[in-house]
Amino acid sequence: KKIIIISILIQSTNQKSNALQSIFGIFLQSTHTPQKVIETLACMGISVSVDAINAAVRSLSAESHRAIQSLGRTLLAAYAYDNFDVDLKSVDHTAEKSTESLKHLTSGLLFPLTHGVKTEDLRCSKELWEKSSLNLKVEPSALAPCKGWRDLLGLYPDSPDGLGMTWRDRFNSWKMLSDLINFRPPYFTQFKGRLHDPEVIEAIPVVLTDKIQ
Repeated sequence: KKIIIISILIQSTNQKSNALQSIFGIFLQSTHTPQKVIETLACMGISVSVDAINAAVRSLSAESHRAIQSLGRTLLAAYAYDNFDVDLKSVDHTAEKSTESLKHLTSGLLFPLTHGVKTEDLRCSKELWEKSSLNLKVEPSALAPCKGWRDLLGLYPDSPDGLGMTWRDRFNSWKMLSDLINFRPPYFTQFKGRLHDPEVIEAIPVVLTDKIQ
């Protein structure tokens, strides 16, 4: 409450000091708040006006568009798509308007490839196509061998330790102990300090990824 009051007082003396009002205004716009409500809150100093919100949205959209173009030109980006449904209900139904309110949409996500990936690492499309079963001109002898889920088990071959346990066995053991300690019975919580992190085999560094929608 103190922050809101102070922000209102600051904005009353300087219209450019409207960080809180801008954030709150964009939030109201994203939740489809009626314009009359937004204008009322703007007069109270809690939000910015509808025109200011629309200008901010256009500016953010243009900035996002430029960022997408810049990232796409690097050829070091990954694309992800997601299908979702939105029910756009209409208050008044007429004979001219369709009663179908369910819309099927697709959202796109663009994010940079990290962990030191270079364009040279991605120049493998020609070799993949020459060994692909979808290529009708490829010789059967050149086709890549078919792989199944069992082949994944041999990616990290390991031998049992002194107790006869492999990496998978030790992880399953750690997971069982972790569940017992963290998800009851309450008796096992006393051993939480003795539970260490699972064994690291080949860790992928955790990095902060910037995503552009």
